[in-house]
Amino acid sequence: MLGGIVMKKKRRLIILLLIGIIIFTFSACRTKEVSKEKINMINEKKYEVKKLREDFNQFRNIIESEHTKLYIKDDKLKRLFDKQYAKLTHDMGELEFYRIISPIVSSLKCGHTNISVSKEYEMYLNENGKYLPLVVKVINNRLYVTKNLSTADIPKGSEIISINGKSVKDIINILLNNLTADGYNLTKKYQIINKWFNGIYYYYVDNSLKYKVTYKKPKDNKELKEVISAKRESNMDMTALGIYFIDRLDKDTYYSEFYDDYAVLTIKSFNIKDMKNYKSFIYKFFKELNERKIDNLILDIRGNWGGSPEPAGFLYSYLNNNNTPYFDDNIPIYFALRWPVISAKNSFKGNLYTLIDGATFSTSGHLISLLRNYNIGKFIGEESGGSYLVTDGGKFTSLKNTKLRLYYSTMVIKTDVTNLKKGRGIIPDYKVSYTLKDYLNKLDPQMKKAIELIKKK
Repeated sequence: MLGGIVMKKKRRLIILLLIGIIIFTFSACRTKEVSKEKINMINEKKYEVKKLREDFNQFRNIIESEHTKLYIKDDKLKRLFDKQYAKLTHDMGELEFYRIISPIVSSLKCGHTNISVSKEYEMYLNENGKYLPLVVKVINNRLYVTKNLSTADIPKGSEIISINGKSVKDIINILLNNLTADGYNLTKKYQIINKWFNGIYYYYVDNSLKYKVTYKKPKDNKELKEVISAKRESNMDMTALGIYFIDRLDKDTYYSEFYDDYAVLTIKSFNIKDMKNYKSFIYKFFKELNERKIDNLILDIRGNWGGSPEPAGFLYSYLNNNNTPYFDDNIPIYFALRWPVISAKNSFKGNLYTLIDGATFSTSGHLISLLRNYNIGKFIGEESGGSYLVTDGGKFTSLKNTKLRLYYSTMVIKTDVTNLKKGRGIIPDYKVSYTLKDYLNKLDPQMKKAIELIKKK
């Protein structure tokens, strides 16, 4: 009798548990459906003119009262604010409003000030974003296909003439007028275009679902046309590019390679999570370099968008033999780097070849400005995206209604150097640019040049 009662209770408990699981599963699925439905509505949502103007004025007040405005005069900025504000005449979606704000951000000429779409819109793109399915590179302001992800017969190496009736020249100009960079530098902007063309084309130019592409096949002057559909490709997602650009690293953050007569030290970011391991790696690398009596070092900091000054300062102690300061005396932060950086025990005294490009930015720009100032080695590649002068000390806020995300600079930070040109990156001693052949065949002409210079010695 007692056993029967116990069995009935167990069955009842199991039934209740099953009902609970079913209800929970249904609720979770329903919540997910509602969430997806909400995300899908983001693209269709319109904001009243009143709300847009509120957000615009919030944005304007922040920039006018807090931003460094190192490269733009107040009267010019005022005219641009007024011009863009006058466009707020009708209800519009988030992306349309974003395209009104972004040229103002670009005009500040501050690579650390960026505007990004809302988190909700970013989630929408992560779920539903469809992009032009052609991987392209800009070479001498012409646009070439390096990979075709569509079903259209557009071979690699084809030159694109126009997309949806807009010429490549106009497309590039729109992108340049919306992207940010320090001062008058363009190489950083071209780096972003070449790495993220599909995403920024969607953001700033055209988010159509169909693209009419006019192009020429390799070694053929005949213009052809293809209509291709936008395609979902996760590696083209923006992922808050506007908030802070961090390249997707395909290798470790830092690594080294040793050869008979030279070594290569590659550092892809100074955003170092484990300083103890990093310092140990740098110490062992230069110790081995010294023990092997290798006189030629290739320092590869291409694609290094920056990070903390501490790991860059530590590396500098192995490249600097003069005990020189890192930062200018007047900056209110990073006090330790305002004192002379003491040369490390195994500091390098041989021939240094530093590879740079438009993505050598922020902290990386600081480091190479010191190398240039003290004539430490030669530079190979293209003008760097950063140099001795950076505006950062960033703050973050969201606009009240649209939730556009603004990251903006409030402080000027400079290294202890002289005679470097304001608003420009470090100009390489040997300018080496990628050709279409290099892109198609995955060649590295800048590394090749460094090795050639070493072999000639």
